[in-house]
Amino acid sequence: MSANTAPDTRPIPRHARKLLATPLLGLLFCAGSAVACVEYGINRDLLLDKTYATYPDAGRVQFDQKFASRSFKDCPEERDVPVFMTLEMPGLIYEGEVTFRGKSYPAYSAAPDSPLVMFYHHVAFSEDGPLRNGEEVPGLFEMSGGTSLEASIQYWAVVFSRGGRMRTPPTMTGSITLRAPSEPSLDHQSIVQLDLKFPVTTCPLQDKAETLQDVQTAELSVPGSTAKEKLVAIRMDCGVDPPRARMTLSDAGDAGNTGSQLTPTADSDAEGVRVQLLRNGSEVQFGQTWDFDPGVGGVHDHQFTARYIRTNEPLVPGTIKGEAVLNVDYW
Repeated sequence: MSANTAPDTRPIPRHARKLLATPLLGLLFCAGSAVACVEYGINRDLLLDKTYATYPDAGRVQFDQKFASRSFKDCPEERDVPVFMTLEMPGLIYEGEVTFRGKSYPAYSAAPDSPLVMFYHHVAFSEDGPLRNGEEVPGLFEMSGGTSLEASIQYWAVVFSRGGRMRTPPTMTGSITLRAPSEPSLDHQSIVQLDLKFPVTTCPLQDKAETLQDVQTAELSVPGSTAKEKLVAIRMDCGVDPPRARMTLSDAGDAGNTGSQLTPTADSDAEGVRVQLLRNGSEVQFGQTWDFDPGVGGVHDHQFTARYIRTNEPLVPGTIKGEAVLNVDYW
């Protein structure tokens, strides 16, 4: 006679197995939730929009700066993460190096008379480094892990004077891209947009017509002789603000003329004589520029002297006319 001593192993109903599995799945879900860094903060893009009433006259002097910050928290573990950053600013011109906090950084401009701009990065607790346009540069992000806040990744733009006059350049637009192959949750891109404005004071100018006295043949007896000088003043009314400008006098009849004698107009019929212009007692040189920076507003007169000058051709009586153009380029 045999007896069955095995324990009672009744099958577990299907619905009961599902209930037993549920707590295990919940535990697995909680244990695997902290797998990536989480970004927070609002100052993510590098945006500088500013108007400058004054700036240093000397070259390569810092006069403004702005930064963007990418901040993270809840990173999965404590370790150093290699990161790689690329500055892309189409159209910028490399202008050499500037010194900032004892180090050399590349400087860029958007136009020949625009300010210089330098970019650099500050990644967590590592050393600051330059951002070079179109080049990928390395950095090291020290991730602390846990629930603590991480140090931010900062991008800086520093503005330097060019030296002398500067004018409003085209808007500088681009981006800074960061990639972290071993921690992709740090990957991001920041927009860069710099609007640097330099307002100018403009001054109305009025056309000026002057008539020289009649001249006798005897007064222009030999080539190079001159006669009948007359002052010609061009008035500039600038209001209360002081202007700054670069001025150029040119021959209206011949843009390539670099002398001091005006090309006769089409209705001139005299020969062997022309109208010559002087400034500050010396013959002008058409096309040559000079700076005008009086430091005060109000009315300013730009004075020239007009006179007849005998040329090498035979003298023929008649009327001689010439026209000059004064171009004022404000900055």
